[in-house]
Amino acid sequence: MGENKLNCRSIWQEYQKDLAYKNRLNLFDKTKQQQNFFLGRQWEGLNAPDLEKPVLNFVKRVVNYLISTLMVQDVAINLKSKDTEIRLVDALEKELEKINEASRFKTKLRNVIKNAAIDGDGAMFMRYNPETDTVESEVICNTNIVFGDRNNAEVEKQPYIIIVKKISTEMFRQQFPNCEVKKNYSFGFEEDDTVTVLIRLYKKNGTVHFIQSTEHQLLTKETDTGQKLYPVVYMNWETVRDSYHGMGAVETIIPNQIAVNKLWAMALLYQKNNAFPKVFIDKTKLDRWNSSPGAVMGVIGNPNDAVATSFRAGDMAAQLMAIVEKTISYTKDFMGANDAALGNVSPVNTSAIMALQKSSVAPLELQKMALYQLVEDYARIIYDIVRHYYGARWVELDGEQVYVDFGLIDENARLVVDIGPSEYWSETAQVSTLDNLFTRGIIEDAIIYLENIPSRMLPNKNKIIKQLKEKEEQHNEVIADGTIAEFADMNMEVLEDENV
Repeated sequence: MGENKLNCRSIWQEYQKDLAYKNRLNLFDKTKQQQNFFLGRQWEGLNAPDLEKPVLNFVKRVVNYLISTLMVQDVAINLKSKDTEIRLVDALEKELEKINEASRFKTKLRNVIKNAAIDGDGAMFMRYNPETDTVESEVICNTNIVFGDRNNAEVEKQPYIIIVKKISTEMFRQQFPNCEVKKNYSFGFEEDDTVTVLIRLYKKNGTVHFIQSTEHQLLTKETDTGQKLYPVVYMNWETVRDSYHGMGAVETIIPNQIAVNKLWAMALLYQKNNAFPKVFIDKTKLDRWNSSPGAVMGVIGNPNDAVATSFRAGDMAAQLMAIVEKTISYTKDFMGANDAALGNVSPVNTSAIMALQKSSVAPLELQKMALYQLVEDYARIIYDIVRHYYGARWVELDGEQVYVDFGLIDENARLVVDIGPSEYWSETAQVSTLDNLFTRGIIEDAIIYLENIPSRMLPNKNKIIKQLKEKEEQHNEVIADGTIAEFADMNMEVLEDENV
C-alpha cells in the first residue's frame, strides 16, 4: 500500500488483518492461558463446586528461574568508535545512563524477558518526549504490536509497524483535545470504555515516519521523526519458522501442570472420602447411629450381639504420588531448572553442584544472545534519538560543563556497541588491566592510560590530561625553536653530576 494513500480506514484494515492472523494462531487465548498458569489461576473456567482445586504451581518456579538466570548479571553497555571523538562518546554514555535511570530501563527489561518467557515475545517501544526532554520507553505485549511482514521477526526489515494502545476516554480527550468523542459513534470504543489508538511507524526517504489514528479519524498527520531506526526492540523466546510470533517456555509445560493438578485433586478426593473408617449398623437391631459421647441407644434383641462394625478402605496406591513427583521432576529437568540449579541440594560436593549449575544454564545461551541483541538494538535506538533531538547542549562530564554537539553522531560514525554482563565491563577490572599493561610497558603513553580510566574512578582525570597535554605542547614548542642543543647540554650536565 502506497504511503500517500494512508488514511484511518487503510490503517484500521491493516490492524484487522493482523487480528485475523493472531486469531488463526489462537494467540489471544494462548496468552491469557499462559499468564493465568504463571499466576496460579490454573482451574479457571471449571464448573466443579464439590471438587478440591489444588495448585502445585511449578510453572511459576521454572519461569522465575529462567528469568533470574538471564538477569542475574546486570547487562552493561560499552560504547566506542574510531570516527567519533572520545569526549562525544563519554557524553553519549553519560546521557544513556541518565535515560536508563529516568525510564527505569532495568525494571522494564525484566518485564520484557518475563513476557518473552511466558507469551513467547517481548517488545519495547521508545519515543522522545519534548515536554520532559528525555526518551521514554514502554513495554508492549505481543498482542499489541503488528509487523507488516508477519513472516519475519526482524524489526528493521518491516515495511511498517503498528503499536496498538488502548487508552481511557478521559486520557484520550487530554491527549487529543481537537478530536471529537461520541459514545454512540463507532470510534474504536471497547466495552471497558477505552479508545483503540493505532500508531503506525514506517520508513520514507530513509527516515522513520509515524501517524496516529483510530478506526474513523486521523489523530496526527504524517510526521517525520528524522530517526534512521524503528524505535522498537523485539525478541522471541523460541523462534517459530515463518512467523514473527515466537513460543514461550510456559506453553509446552501447561499439559504437565494440568496432569499434576488433576492427579493431586483426585488424591485429595480419595483421601476425603476414605481416610476415616465407615460405620455399618444392623438395621434389625438399631434404627439409627448416634456418635455423641455417652449417648443412650436402644436396640431390639440382645444388646450383647454385634449391632455395628467399622470398615476402612485400602490405602491409595503409592504409584499416584510417585508419578506426580516424577512429572514435576522431569519437567523441571527438561526446562533446565533441576534441583541443583534451584539450590535444593545439600552442599556435600561443591564442585559437582557448581558443574551441574553451569550445565543447566547452557541451554539458555540462545535466549541470552537474544537478550544481548535486544539491549544492543535499544542502545543504538537511543543514540539515534539523541542524535536527532538533543542537538548541541552543555553536559556535565567529570565535574565540569562541556559543550557537546550530539548532532555530530551520524550513520557514518561507526559506533560499536558491546553488550555483556556488568562484571565483564567492571570498572575495577578495567583499571586493574590498565595498571598491568602500563606496568609492563605495553602502554607507554600516560595520556592514553588516563583516557581509558573510567571517569568515576578518577573524577579529575580530564584536568590531569589537559595539564599533560600542555606540558607536551610546551616541550614540542621548545624543540621546534631549535633549542635541542641546549636540552642536550643540560642532560649531559645532569649525567655528569650523577656520575660524580
